[in-house]
Amino acid sequence: MLVLHDPDCLLHSTVEFIGAAAIPAHESPERLKSILATLEPSPLHDVHHLSYTNLPSSAKKALLTTITANHDTGYLQHLETVFSDWRDHDLVPADGSILPECWRFPTSIANYNVNPQPPRDIYARAGFYAFDMSSGIMKDTWASTIASANLAYQGVQTLFPPKYPTPVLQDETTAGPAPPPLNTLLTLCRPPGHHCDGARAGGYCYINNVAVAISTYRTTQQHPDTRVAVLDLDFHHGNGTQELYYADPSVLYVSIHGQDEFPYYTGAESEVGIGAGEGFNVNLPLPVDASVDAYLDKLALAVQRIREYKPAFVVVSLGFDTYETDPIGKFRIATEDYEGIARRAREALARDGVGECKSLVVLEGGYVVEKLGVNLLSWLKGWESPAEQET
Repeated sequence: MLVLHDPDCLLHSTVEFIGAAAIPAHESPERLKSILATLEPSPLHDVHHLSYTNLPSSAKKALLTTITANHDTGYLQHLETVFSDWRDHDLVPADGSILPECWRFPTSIANYNVNPQPPRDIYARAGFYAFDMSSGIMKDTWASTIASANLAYQGVQTLFPPKYPTPVLQDETTAGPAPPPLNTLLTLCRPPGHHCDGARAGGYCYINNVAVAISTYRTTQQHPDTRVAVLDLDFHHGNGTQELYYADPSVLYVSIHGQDEFPYYTGAESEVGIGAGEGFNVNLPLPVDASVDAYLDKLALAVQRIREYKPAFVVVSLGFDTYETDPIGKFRIATEDYEGIARRAREALARDGVGECKSLVVLEGGYVVEKLGVNLLSWLKGWESPAEQET
């Protein structure tokens, strides 16, 4: 499989506050290093190194325009400038991280929720643009975040090349020939994105990479209402992706996740969408430590709903915090189980022709660093070699 990576995604390294202590964030550069150490030697996968930094200014502008289709411009400016602002005021050391200290809270003030404006106080703005203390901002957070979003952006461009006569898929030094037609592409997005709702960071997420992919797809196809399905396989509910498309019938969001787990306030089966989007949001929660058989039962329901929807494009939010020993998630899923999970999903989609539509796989969570590479290899093996369809 073709795999896209940007070395700048390794720069972000921050802290989080869990329980009663500030600790190095579980979402660390070592996660990506473990995956690359396993994927790059594999003859079955082709890892291409891209560079957001080296893009021409016109390409950077086009990417930012795509991101602002569903991300607040004030929030994006905050992500890009907050660390340097704090440094200018001597509020954080050069090797430090910014965490919020106060968030917006419910009140009885008239119009409090109508067009809320960021506070003037520099400390308070950190809380206005975040919803937890797991998404610290350090000097390289923006560099990694925009590079991560660019992988999703260029991944879609590579999957749908007719609108792009100039190949976008080339590394920093080699402008090779245009790649052959692709069915699935993997983007090693880091930081992950599915907890970001376009206006707030949280859950290690700063820009919603799935939303970037969908906006890019809609632009390339010039059909804003073309149906897109999102299959979220991270242990934690993708509250950000749900929020962005909760009223949008042209995006079907389907999530299998831990019941009553982070982000705690979303992910119930009763959350089905609103307005025109009602019926196009499907949550399939499972108890912590659920068996792989229970997981496969939920997967069958998820894929069946996607088949019924008949999307033109599928985005997979792929997390491995479902692994049996993950420190902040876990179902009873072993490395070898991921092959079967991916195979069942792919073959079931293929039965109604959905498997023939193109898919972008976007990396989300997973925090057993030493197992991330082999778990991903197992999943990719299953996705690329689906079992024979039943007759």
